[in-house]
Amino acid sequence: MSGDKEPFAGVSNSGGITALSRKQKKLFVALFATLVVVAAVIGIAAGVSSRQQKSVSAANIDASTHAVLKSACSITRYPELCYSAVAASSAATGGSSKKVRSQKDVIELSVNLTITAVQENYVSIKKLTKRKGLTKREKTALKDCLETIDETLDELHEVQDDLDHYPNKKSLKQHADDLLTLLSSAITNQETCLDGFSHDKADEHVREALIKGEVHVEKMCSNVLALIKNMTDTDIAAERETAGRKLREEEEVEVAGAEVDEQGWPTWMSAADRRLLQSSSVTPNVVVAKDGSGDYTTVSAAVAAAPDNSKTRYVIRIKAGVYKENVDVSKKKKNIMFLGDGRTTTIITASRNVVDGSTTFNSATVDL
Repeated sequence: MSGDKEPFAGVSNSGGITALSRKQKKLFVALFATLVVVAAVIGIAAGVSSRQQKSVSAANIDASTHAVLKSACSITRYPELCYSAVAASSAATGGSSKKVRSQKDVIELSVNLTITAVQENYVSIKKLTKRKGLTKREKTALKDCLETIDETLDELHEVQDDLDHYPNKKSLKQHADDLLTLLSSAITNQETCLDGFSHDKADEHVREALIKGEVHVEKMCSNVLALIKNMTDTDIAAERETAGRKLREEEEVEVAGAEVDEQGWPTWMSAADRRLLQSSSVTPNVVVAKDGSGDYTTVSAAVAAAPDNSKTRYVIRIKAGVYKENVDVSKKKKNIMFLGDGRTTTIITASRNVVDGSTTFNSATVDL
């Protein structure tokens, strides 16, 4: 009889949810809860893995290296970057690189790593210059960046050389002044590069493509600067205490921030340059004259013809006249000296400006 039969499993006689449907709902809830738990476990595991990866460099360096790094980097503006960069480098080489046993070791390795970062930036920006659709201003700004990177590399290599001879080649204070000046210039170079893109919204995409690398290098340079200042300040204080006297450099007179000797000459100026400036008549290497009576009619032409990397002064005399030109003295044109007929008679003037599409870096009339 029909009254003795079980109802169809899916629907009750009254149209409500059957026992089987309720079981399916419970099964779905249980399965969902399981998935949530699994996802949480995976997330935790990923977080642990990430933290383990970050600390792997610390795990692969010895205790003494860890202690030196922690102590040295603690005084920097970006201590985590300072520590992780050197630690990762040491771990990657399996200890085959130079041992980190002193603050100077940390500085030298940090400089090496900064140079590598700058070189990587150069490659990245070089690729950007080949991007299609760049405006004239963008191309100029990227060219400026490549030039400032080149200068940064020169400065960092000078830092390397100075550190190789530290603290014996010159006085501690002179070492400190030279090193801090070089690092300050390197930091400024990164800002100069980015400033070339800051005046026009159309430049934003190109600027965004290189800002990460430039800021990273700036932070690396900042850390090296802090490390060097701490080392030189400590060594100078120790020397002062040991000697029981003031350093010779502190006894010299300072004029406008530059050290001078008893005659008032800057201490960095050679005897030959002093004689040259004291002479009532200087024999120039070439003469620039607008009227054609000299070797060149423009200052730029005379500079371009000057020898590269000259070891002696190359004197360019510029006769009276108004020279409307931008003079670019590249870093290869060393030891050039301009000699005019007077401030009011020999005038170099030009009108590059940011509004007309030039970058600040290129707006100087004489760019040295």
